[in-house]
Amino acid sequence: MKLKPIILCGGSGTRLWPASRKSLPKQFLPLFQGKTLLDLTLERVKLFNNFLKPILISSKNHGFHINEALKNNKLEASVLLEPEGKNTTAAIYLAAKCTNKNDVLLIMSADALITDNQYFFKKINEITPIIDDRNWIIFGIVPTYPAEQYGYINIEEMLIKKNPPIYKVKSFIEKPSIKDASSMIKNNTYLWNAGIFMGKASMIIESIKLHAPNIAKACDKVFENLDNSAINDEICFNKELFNDIPSESIDYSVMEKAKNILLSPLNCDWDDVGSWDALSKVDKLNTRSNNVIEISSKDNFIKNDKRVIATIGVENLIIIDSDNATLIAKKGCSEKVKDVVNILKLQNLTEAEEHSFENRPWGKFTNILDTKDCKVKKIEVSPRSRLSLQYHKHRSEHWLVVKGEANIYLDGDLKCLKSGQSIDIPKMSQHYIENKQNETLIIIETQLGDYFGEDDIVRLDDPYNRN
Repeated sequence: MKLKPIILCGGSGTRLWPASRKSLPKQFLPLFQGKTLLDLTLERVKLFNNFLKPILISSKNHGFHINEALKNNKLEASVLLEPEGKNTTAAIYLAAKCTNKNDVLLIMSADALITDNQYFFKKINEITPIIDDRNWIIFGIVPTYPAEQYGYINIEEMLIKKNPPIYKVKSFIEKPSIKDASSMIKNNTYLWNAGIFMGKASMIIESIKLHAPNIAKACDKVFENLDNSAINDEICFNKELFNDIPSESIDYSVMEKAKNILLSPLNCDWDDVGSWDALSKVDKLNTRSNNVIEISSKDNFIKNDKRVIATIGVENLIIIDSDNATLIAKKGCSEKVKDVVNILKLQNLTEAEEHSFENRPWGKFTNILDTKDCKVKKIEVSPRSRLSLQYHKHRSEHWLVVKGEANIYLDGDLKCLKSGQSIDIPKMSQHYIENKQNETLIIIETQLGDYFGEDDIVRLDDPYNRN
């Protein structure tokens, strides 16, 4: 039987704020010696010699991150782009509908860390031949400490199969108290839920139809109305129909109800990397940059981008400095970061979800100045890339070329501007920037008007198939 990897690339990763934000969640952050969690997941997939083309499921807003990761890892895949996140049940069901019914699916998230790829490769190869038409096989991690942040799986003591070991699942326990977790790990029938599933596509579809019929029905309607204008194996969904899909995790909708759940233990290092405390324990991350200075300080975990950080006389701290926000927390308290994000949202502070920069399919922009009267951006256009043909209802723009050569379309005219030259873009005018060179184009954009939100972009023609 051939294996078809399904990689779930959703999730906001708010507990890794301020590095992880809505526009750049944790699975796309280069936290591991320049590699992201998605990169590490794709590396695991590539170990399998005889696998079918993978399917990756992601938010439409993050599709270009997916394509960049696939390109960097020299891997071909189909990409399902969701107009909005609807949790894991819908994602798994839609992915299964896009496969052959006899395919064996290996479903895993892109934001978990497994350090022993060879063990994982061997384990999955052992399990694949015993996949049948009746059962899910899920994976549990032998717990090493009483973790409150993980879900647990309670298994029967009797082995169904010895080699590889397979157990019957009794129940699921979601994020227990520290007291209950301490009690559970003394009993070898409790394992952490790794969120990794295997099964025949036909079984998975029928299981979701049985236990979550409302989700399956809404997904079927979306699937029947697929956007046929797929680009490079990208599949988009009708936004209005997608809104009708209920949002529920596969654990709640199916696993806690079904009787056909089997488990195989994973005896390897695993972490969902859901907090800064978790990341601070990953050895390969503990590299100290030259612009961190510690005097009379110890046992601190410090991550910074550019600014110098100096500490004097402090210990057991987590210090995370990003472009527009800084987190300082005691070790052991980083789970409360999500509370910080909630407070920022209540105060309508953009730092809750936005960096001062944003990556785009064509490159990147950075906000330099943002006032009620004016907004200034640094725009970096990648080689051989262009922005969408667009106009704005509420603002005019002035572009100054700082580096490179800009090919500009403005209301039917084509202009070429070099470093030091500038141009005005009036309100309501149709325009785009294109970089035809092999070096990055840098432009300073000054916006004037009464509203500067990113939703004041009306796209008429977009190379990246965005709305």
